[in-house]
Amino acid sequence: MPLRLLIDCDPGIDDALALTYAFAHPEVSVEGIVATGGNVSTEQVGRNIRGLLHLLGAPHIPWELGAINPLAQALITTEETHGPLGTGYALLPGQQEPTEKEHGRGAELWVETAARYPGELHGIVLGPSTNLALALELDPTLPSKLGSLHIMGGALNHRGNTMPTTEWNVHSDPEALASVLTAFDGPGATCSPVLCPLDHTENSLITPERRAALTAGGGALLEALDLALQFYMEFHESDGLGFIAHVHDPFVTALAVNTALDNGLVLAQSLPVALDVELTGTLTRGQTVADWLGRWGREPNAKALVAADAETFFEHFIETVRARYAVAS
Repeated sequence: MPLRLLIDCDPGIDDALALTYAFAHPEVSVEGIVATGGNVSTEQVGRNIRGLLHLLGAPHIPWELGAINPLAQALITTEETHGPLGTGYALLPGQQEPTEKEHGRGAELWVETAARYPGELHGIVLGPSTNLALALELDPTLPSKLGSLHIMGGALNHRGNTMPTTEWNVHSDPEALASVLTAFDGPGATCSPVLCPLDHTENSLITPERRAALTAGGGALLEALDLALQFYMEFHESDGLGFIAHVHDPFVTALAVNTALDNGLVLAQSLPVALDVELTGTLTRGQTVADWLGRWGREPNAKALVAADAETFFEHFIETVRARYAVAS
């Protein structure tokens, strides 16, 4: 039986890499994709998902647009990081054509897909948690239907990448992540969310060497990823980080897949911990807080990464993607 995934994402350059990995993996079946506004608008995220599915050879995969805005604030996008269309210098197919999809259906796709595969569906959230939070309002029993849930987000013992203490996905919709953590803390939940914060996802650095190993001699898909990475690496260089790129999302996707497969490929370590999100701080709104010392007196409501193996990840990621999508010479 294939490993069934629902991927909630906001492509976004590293989201595009994550989707490529998921479709390349021979044991994975992507059952649905939710377009959540974040790196670019929800509509543009949808156009990017549609274009990527064309290049991935999977135009039949169900996907839906999420909400236009986060739960409690207006959407903030980051075109300076990912480019005007969210894919750097790459131009995906169909960018001039509207999706003609209804906003808000993403939450329903979460609910419908989990109901179709109860206990078999593994959720991965690579953008803001907005549409998972909305799905939990539609179906409060959703935590009893997922096999696992991995969330890219937060900065626990690490500087932020948006404000001094906040990571982008949580900063974009802090109420949503807080709602998700509360929902999965109930007695019916069959899994604990795994939070994958910047502390360890920032170890996943695309260097020029890794980029070349991934995209050299590729067809249309890998050529698009190469152009996207060029923009992404230039952005990181302009931000004082060097000609590299942090690719959080494919790491989290590979972690979710290989953990669920239980195939012996260990990419990270996690520990149970009580997690919460600051919602009212004037300087720290959106900060994720882990009570490692038990000061709150609460039982753990999630797991959080405490170590990650970037070298093993990249070896596996590049091999997996190229086995499926590199053009034979």
